[in-house]
Amino acid sequence: MNKHDYGLTWIDNDALYYEVKRNFDKFFAPERNKKQLPPDPFLILTQALITGESLNDSLGFEKTRKINKSLSNALGDMHQGILGLAPHWTTLGTAGGVLDIKTVDGYVHPVIGKPVVAEVKNRFNTIKASDEKDVWDKIDAAARLTNSQGYLFQIVPADTHRYDEKWEPSGRKAKNTVRRCDGATAYEIVFEYKNALHELYEALPAIFADIRSSDSMVSTIDRKTMELLYSSVFPA
Repeated sequence: MNKHDYGLTWIDNDALYYEVKRNFDKFFAPERNKKQLPPDPFLILTQALITGESLNDSLGFEKTRKINKSLSNALGDMHQGILGLAPHWTTLGTAGGVLDIKTVDGYVHPVIGKPVVAEVKNRFNTIKASDEKDVWDKIDAAARLTNSQGYLFQIVPADTHRYDEKWEPSGRKAKNTVRRCDGATAYEIVFEYKNALHELYEALPAIFADIRSSDSMVSTIDRKTMELLYSSVFPA
């Protein structure tokens, strides 16, 4: 049983805890017998020369960059898993190909008016520009095959506003079968609850405290700065 009441009425709090834990447990595990890849000395030196940092500071930045990349990948998996916990939705896991989540068979989304299939990406720029048309094609094909609405969910958007629009990557003409939206809108579509993403964000310190069995993690987070970070990307 969880130590914290996350206060989220739109999702099973226990299932949420285990989904976050599944994706981030490895970051808290001690590293044993793990081969460390060598740093790029040219990169470290060049960064130090350009930024005026010390070599040690540049080396520290490189280590942080590698961790951030792994965290970003884990966050993408986390969002896919959490969205798949919603009533009437399911995650397709690694077997889904380009598609990550979809509404369960027979369910018609009350707002969209048809089933939904979606690809989930943690950031707007996760897909390489050269690959966008291929992803578009697969979403379009799946949407037409199942008479569904296709979506690309971009959790962290490029612009600080909500959007739900036809997706028109280079080489493809916009059509309504393939749309894209920001993360706040995606969570609202899936959970049918406007503030779902924001409330999840607010609950994360408590969830991670449960994972680490440490209440200090909650108390050391500056809530004001935390909220400013969120609102700078996801304005109300």
